[in-house]
Amino acid sequence: MLKVVKFRLYPNKEQQQLIHKTFGSCRFVYNQLLDAKIKAYDCKDNLSAYELKKRLVPMKNSKDGEFLREVDSTALQNSVLKIDIAYKNFFRRVKNQQKAGFPKFKSKHNSYQSYQTSTASIKDNKLYLPKIGKVKAVFHRGEITGKIKTVTISYEAGQYHASINYEDGLQEVIGSNNGKSIGIDVGVKVFVYTSDNQKIKHINLKKEIASVIKAQKSLSRKKKGSSNRAKAKAKLAKKHLKLRNKRNDFLHKVSKKLSENQIVAVENLRIKNMSKKAKGSIENPNTRASAKSGLNRSILQRSWGKFFELLEYKLKRNGGQLIRVEPKYTSLKCSRCGHVSKENRLTQAKFICTKCRYTVNADYNASVNILNAVGTTVKAS
Repeated sequence: MLKVVKFRLYPNKEQQQLIHKTFGSCRFVYNQLLDAKIKAYDCKDNLSAYELKKRLVPMKNSKDGEFLREVDSTALQNSVLKIDIAYKNFFRRVKNQQKAGFPKFKSKHNSYQSYQTSTASIKDNKLYLPKIGKVKAVFHRGEITGKIKTVTISYEAGQYHASINYEDGLQEVIGSNNGKSIGIDVGVKVFVYTSDNQKIKHINLKKEIASVIKAQKSLSRKKKGSSNRAKAKAKLAKKHLKLRNKRNDFLHKVSKKLSENQIVAVENLRIKNMSKKAKGSIENPNTRASAKSGLNRSILQRSWGKFFELLEYKLKRNGGQLIRVEPKYTSLKCSRCGHVSKENRLTQAKFICTKCRYTVNADYNASVNILNAVGTTVKAS
């Protein structure tokens, strides 16, 4: 079974220089060959991944490309493959009438840098990287047994990580679950409300968000190209990393807890549509713009899309499944008598059925409706 684990690396100063040299070399190869592919496409020609790979040798042998011989060759080859993957994804999105996202050139100014190697290994409880040597690593998830397929080395906010993709040689083991079926309603104020009347509040990230905003304002005041701007940018990257790590830790913990169930039903939310700007009116195009902007920000900060992804793969691992239901009327329908009316929910928190006078928490009522709708839908793909 294929597994992916991520570990923290602690390279020494010499190894750090070699890692960044590999980042730069892979970026150079990617940009050069992407430019060649774009020009070939403009001339009604197409360069395959194999044809692009053949250009690596002349690049290494040229006078200006001698530095390419000093880094891991498989890292350069994987950079070429990324071009082919980027193009395939671009055409797939065009075919599916999605936002295309044409392949972009890589920049050395990005706070996140990475490269992928196919010849790394573990030696003496350290990660051996070609052309770099044995790098100190913290293998906090036990011993890695089996064949290592690829290793992605990344750098962000002063930290180095290795994502190891390996085949452990074992059959996929499905975990156990409690056999229960629940519906969950996600929200802004209460992150998750379940049909068994459990609510999970979102982690408080106000301090971290305020810190990011403050660092962003500080960066905007610095002169472009100055050393102070570089320091401010590095500080901002660390703030963003801390915020993301805390949010991801929360999402993993909640999804792990809920994945103990057999079936979890959720609304099939169109998050992109929900977070669009307010249109307003012709006379006043900015009507409700400020309020909608705040709501959009809150929706995106909750990371519902990522939460559903984590929950789905953890459910599958435990032998369960995630089911998406249509969100239509789930918040306006009475879970007891089925009556649907806008007047049922006059406030955000309270649900009072105008027909049977059933009074209950609005989020709990919605979660029960989501569970009851399971029979009318299909499981998530």
